[in-house]
Amino acid sequence: MKHYLGIDLGTSSIKVVIVNQNGEIVISSTKSYDVLTSNDGWMEQNPDHWLKSMREALADVIKLNSSIVTEIAAISVTGQMHGIVPVDSSGTPLHHAIIWSDRRNEEELGNLQSLLTLEEWVSITGNRPNISFTLGKILWFKKHKPELYEKTDKFLLPKDFIRSQLTDTFETDYSDASATLMMDLHSMQWSEKIVELSQIDNSKLPEIKPSTACVGFITKKSSAAFGLKEGTPVTCGCGDAQAQALGNGILHSRDWLCTVGTSGQLFVSMDQLAIERSGMLHSLTHADPGKWVLMGATLSAGMSFKWLTESIFGNQPEINDLLDMASMANPGAKKLLFLPYLFGERSPYMDEKAKGTFIGLTNEHTKSEIARAVVEGVLFSLYQSFKLVEKTTAQKCEHLILTGGAAQHDIWAATAANIFNVPVVRSKGRGGGAYGAAMLAAAGSGEFINLDEVSKCWGLNEHKNIYQPSKGLHSKYEKLYHVYSKAYDSLKEVFHSLHDLDFS
Repeated sequence: MKHYLGIDLGTSSIKVVIVNQNGEIVISSTKSYDVLTSNDGWMEQNPDHWLKSMREALADVIKLNSSIVTEIAAISVTGQMHGIVPVDSSGTPLHHAIIWSDRRNEEELGNLQSLLTLEEWVSITGNRPNISFTLGKILWFKKHKPELYEKTDKFLLPKDFIRSQLTDTFETDYSDASATLMMDLHSMQWSEKIVELSQIDNSKLPEIKPSTACVGFITKKSSAAFGLKEGTPVTCGCGDAQAQALGNGILHSRDWLCTVGTSGQLFVSMDQLAIERSGMLHSLTHADPGKWVLMGATLSAGMSFKWLTESIFGNQPEINDLLDMASMANPGAKKLLFLPYLFGERSPYMDEKAKGTFIGLTNEHTKSEIARAVVEGVLFSLYQSFKLVEKTTAQKCEHLILTGGAAQHDIWAATAANIFNVPVVRSKGRGGGAYGAAMLAAAGSGEFINLDEVSKCWGLNEHKNIYQPSKGLHSKYEKLYHVYSKAYDSLKEVFHSLHDLDFS
C-alpha cells in the first residue's frame, strides 16, 4: 500500500506522520526544540535544531517500521508562517531563524506604514503591515546585518528551509507567500511595487509555486541524512494555518474553522478573493489551488492558558486540572474579563503594543473564575473575527469546526457554542498540520484528482461530538461581549504609553 509523509514544523516541535491511502495515520512522532530569546522581544530558533529534531522523529518512524519508507509515494511539508531563514547558495543558514513572534522590527514596521497608505497595502496584499509579517524581518536583517544580507542567496520561510534540505531547491508556495506582506494577491507574484519601495533584492526571494506542485525529489545526501528513499517526490507544501484547515476538510465556504493552538485562528475558505478593506482580517491564498482564505487571528490563544498555568500558578494545578476547575465556574466568571494580548494582537486591532489585561478583578474571584475568564477572553477575541467575516462575506455560519491542541477539553467547545451561537463540531478530521501536509503529498502524487477527492476519500467531512448553543447563555454572553468589545479602545492609549515608557 502507498503511504504519504507529512512534516509539520511548529513553534515548539516538529511532527511527522505517515498516512496510508485510506487516510489512516500509521505512524507519527513528535520532537521538541527551544525558542531562543537573547534580547527583549527577540524570538529565534536554530535551524540546525529543527533538522536534528526531524532526524530524530524520522528515526522513530523507521525504528517502528523500517520498510515503510520504501512505500512513501510522496512527501510534503508545512510549518510556522512569517519567519525568515537567510541561506547561502548551498542552503546553509547564515543566521538563526527569526520566527513569527519576534518583535524587533518595530522601527521597520513604522517605516513600512509610511511607504503606502493603509488602503494601498490592503488592496495589494490583502493585509496591513503588522510586526509579525516577514517583510519587516527582512528589512531589519538588511539594516542590522548588511554583510550577511549581501551573502544571502535566498530568504526562506521556515517550512521552505526544511523542504530545501530534502530537495536542494528553493521555492515557496502561494499560501505562505501571501502571509509575507510582499505578494500581490491579484498577480499572484511578488509585488514589484512593494519590493521596489522596500529596496529588497528580488533575486533573494524564492519562486512561488502551487502547494501541490512537485518541486523536487529526495536527494542522495538527504536520503543519507534522514533515512528517506532517494528519488521520493516532494511537493511544495503550505503554511500551517492552511494545513490545519486541510486536515479538518476545510475546502468549501460552508465550513468555518476555529483553531485554538498556541495562537488562534478563525478560518473560512472562499471561492473568490474577499478583502476586509480596513485590513482587520487577513486575506490569504488557500493551499487548495484556486481558492482563498479570509482569516482572523489572535496571537495568544492556548498560549494564554499555558502562561496562566505555568507562569502565574506555577503548574499548581496542571493545565487539564485547571481547565476542570474553569468548567466548575459559572459562565461569565463573575463578570471578569481577560484580554489575551500577551504578544500584542492581530485581528481586529493589528496592534503590536496591546497588552494582556484582566478587567474586573475582585476579592470574590478564585483560580476557577480566572481560568474561565482566560478561556472566554480568547474566544471573545476570535468571536470578533467571526462577526467580521460574517459582515465581509454577507454569509452566516452554519456550524463551526473546533480544532487545535489547546482546545481538546470540553470547556472550549461548549463555551464556543454559547458565545458564537452556532453548533460547534469536532470533526472526524485527523486535524493537525502534519496530516494536512500528508494530504498535499497525496494530491501532488497523482493518485488523487485534487484535494477535494483526498478529503472525501479520507472521510474528513464526517462530524462527531456536536455541541449545541444555549440561547439563554448566548444572550448573557452577548452582554458581556458588548463590554469586552469596548475594552481595547478604552485602554489603547494606556497600552501604548506603557509600551513606549522608558523605565530604565
